Amino acid sequence: MSEMEQPEEIQNQPEENPIEEAEKETVDETPTIEEQLQTALAERDEAQDRFLRSQAELDNTRKRYQKELAQTRQYAAAPFIQSLLPALDNLKRAIDAAESADHVDELKQGVEMVAKQIVDIFSQHDIKAIDALGKPFDPNLHEALQQLPSDEHPPMTVMQELEQGFILNDRVVRPTKVIVSSGPTES
Repeated sequence: MSEMEQPEEIQNQPEENPIEEAEKETVDETPTIEEQLQTALAERDEAQDRFLRSQAELDNTRKRYQKELAQTRQYAAAPFIQSLLPALDNLKRAIDAAESADHVDELKQGVEMVAKQIVDIFSQHDIKAIDALGKPFDPNLHEALQQLPSDEHPPMTVMQELEQGFILNDRVVRPTKVIVSSGPTES
């Protein structure tokens, strides 16, 4: 078709340059500075909101942990106390039996049984008695209350236990109170 034969609509249209069209589209798609600023502000607000929520969640978790830790500490001794109660009951029975006991040997035997029961309970909870008698004095395990001369014991040896000490796992709960030898008697 020639120009004459083309419909009038097509004839009146200016010729389009494809490069100019591509540039117009590129320019039109680039956000303006205001749009970029609005996007950046929205991202900042969202990040700040996430940060504040994370901070609050961390604070709540910390408070919950501290509360649980306080409760655990408060009631940590409960299992140990529960295991000691039968020994206390038996000790009370021994006291009641002492009132009507005719033989001291029977009373002594009952109290020894209670003492053994308590030692067994201690061992169940990893509490061990400190063996000090005849051993060299150790200030980490023993508390010397007195030092006496002795021909039977070398110097700085535990001669007598006044109060038994105990260890929980590897920590001294109470040192053994002892009398220590100062060596042979000087003539």
